[in-house]
Amino acid sequence: MAWYQAPAKINLGLWVGPRDASGFHAVDTVMQTVGMADQLYLEPRDHMLWESTSRLVPMNDKNLMVRAYWWAKRRLPNLPPVYGRLEKVTWVGAGLGGGSSDAAAMIRWAFEGLPGFKQPAFLHDTAELGMDVPFFVLAGAARVRGHGEFITPLPSLKVGGVVLANPGIPLETAAVYRAFDAQNTLEKRSRIDAVVKALECGDTPSAEDLRNDLEWSAFQVMPRLREFRERIQASADGALFALSGSGPTYYILGSDEDWADWMARRLRALGVPWVEATAVSESW
Repeated sequence: MAWYQAPAKINLGLWVGPRDASGFHAVDTVMQTVGMADQLYLEPRDHMLWESTSRLVPMNDKNLMVRAYWWAKRRLPNLPPVYGRLEKVTWVGAGLGGGSSDAAAMIRWAFEGLPGFKQPAFLHDTAELGMDVPFFVLAGAARVRGHGEFITPLPSLKVGGVVLANPGIPLETAAVYRAFDAQNTLEKRSRIDAVVKALECGDTPSAEDLRNDLEWSAFQVMPRLREFRERIQASADGALFALSGSGPTYYILGSDEDWADWMARRLRALGVPWVEATAVSESW
C-alpha cells in the first residue's frame, strides 16, 4: 500500500497546430510540475473499490485514473485488484492536468521498477490515455510535442514561487479546442525554442515567449475570462503571468515562496475565487 502524489502542471508557452487526420491537434509546449497535488492511496485487495473526496470526480470508467488501471491490467495480467482513494486537491477543468496526473500516478504504481519504465517507447504508449499522461509519468520540466508522445526533459524553471489563480468556474478543454478550430487562424511560429533555451541557460522565459495559442479561444468560450485576466495583470505588479493549458487558470511567477504567499493573500483579498501559493516541483 502506498500514497502517490499527482502534481499539477503549468504550460510555459503553448503552440497549437491544426486538427490532423487523427482528429487531434499537434502541440509544442513546455510543461512544468508544481507543488499543488492530488494524493492517490493505492492498496491491493481481493476486489476493486474506488473512492474520491470530490463529487466532481466520479470514480467510474469515464475517470482517466480508472481507465489507466485497466490500461495497465491489459499489459500486466497479474496486476491485482486495487482499493484506490483519490484525495482531490487540483481544481477540476482548470488547465492544470489533474486527471492526467492522477492517471500517471496509477501508471507509476503499476509499472515502477519494471524494465522499460519511463523509456521513450513506454511513454509513447501511455499517450493513448491522454496527451499529458506521458509527461506526468516523468514530472519536472519537459518539452512536449506531437500528441504528447514526444518528450524531452529539461531543467526546471528557476523561480522560487508560483501562484495559481482561477475564476472558480471549470472550462471544458474540448470546447476551447472547438473555438480554436472555428477561428480559422494559426500562429505559424512557435516560440517554444526560446522557452527551451531560457531553461537550459537557467533563465526565466520572457512574457512574449509564454504565449498560449488557446487563450483567445478560451475567451470565446468564457467571455468573463478576459476581464479576469485583466484583474490578474493589474494585481501582478509586473510579474510574469500566463494562461495554463486550455484555462481558465493563470499562473504568476515570483521570486520566492514568501512572495507567492503574499501575492496569494492579495488576490484573495481582491475576491479571486480560487488561489493557491505553490512552487516548482522536480522530477521523480
